[in-house]
Amino acid sequence: MRSAEPFRETLIGPRWLAVAGAMTLIFLLVVTAIAAPVVIGRADEVGAWTIALLVAGFILILVAGLLGITRRITIAVSDTHIDGRLTPFRVIHLPLTEVDRVEVIKITVAQAGGVGWRLAGTEQFVLWSAGAAVRVTTADGRSRALRTEHPEELSTAILSASRAMRE
Repeated sequence: MRSAEPFRETLIGPRWLAVAGAMTLIFLLVVTAIAAPVVIGRADEVGAWTIALLVAGFILILVAGLLGITRRITIAVSDTHIDGRLTPFRVIHLPLTEVDRVEVIKITVAQAGGVGWRLAGTEQFVLWSAGAAVRVTTADGRSRALRTEHPEELSTAILSASRAMRE
């Protein structure tokens, strides 16, 4: 029987990110309104590959704008896993059986190389801002740095769930 999640936290990203997401969607709307009639009117001259690339670009820009507007990171510890979500995508899914070490740290945006879900060498970061975080290191040396407003609670939840998993 599965118990309730011992830890769950949702962090909302900075307001500028929502503004940037909205501006991206407005830009996409304007460019689409200008380009669509031209592309549709000359579809035979433009070619299928160009249209496919335009549609793929439209979708990628749309997703980027929507991610900016939603700007949510959720960190959850369950009975079996640590999950990090950059809404709506799960970007970290770490089985508790792989956890070797848990430590509370301070991280900066510069260390991560930016905000959101970041990859830097063997470390993954999930953060919107600098501050307290929990670094979870696996037996193979890879680590995840999870920015949180409640580092002690998160580290305790990970350690408790990891111990319960091993028993």
